[in-house]
Amino acid sequence: MKPIPNPIPESRLPAGYCVFCRQTLETTGGRRMVAQHNLAVMRVNGRCAGGHSRVAERVLPLEAGSDTGLLLRGEPGRWSEAAIARARRDALAGLHPWFCQRCAGRVCRTCGTPAPHPMGADLLHAQGRITHLAIFPFNPGCDNPQCTRYKPREQQA
Repeated sequence: MKPIPNPIPESRLPAGYCVFCRQTLETTGGRRMVAQHNLAVMRVNGRCAGGHSRVAERVLPLEAGSDTGLLLRGEPGRWSEAAIARARRDALAGLHPWFCQRCAGRVCRTCGTPAPHPMGADLLHAQGRITHLAIFPFNPGCDNPQCTRYKPREQQA
C-alpha cells in the first residue's frame, strides 16, 4: 500500500455509519476502516495524485480556498455519487468517514464474519485515533464459533 500523502494527524470522531452501506458498527461488526491497499477515505492537506492504474485516487476539496481535501481511493465504480456525498458531508461536519469490514471485503472466506485482524488496514477507533494493523504471517482464524475456521481469541495471536 502506498503511503497517504500529508495525512492530517488530528483526531476526529468517527461518523455514525459506514460510508458505503450506511450501517452502524454495531450492525456490521468488526472494526472501522479508513484505508487498505485498494480502498481509502482520509482527510489530507494539499493536492496529490497517483494511485494505481486499477485503483484510482482523487482528492476532493472540502472548502473553497482551503488546502484540506478528502482523499478517496477505490477501483473504478467503487465510489458512488451517494457515497462521495456522504463522505464529504461527514468530513465537513468534523467527523471522519469510514467503511466497514464487510464493504471492504475483510471477512472470513467461509462464513462472512468480519476478520478478527484486518491486516494491512488503517483502523479508526471510537476516540478518533487511527492505527495501522501490520501484516503478520499467521492465520488468525475466525471469531464465529459456528465456522469451521473458528479460533478462540486466546489462540488467534
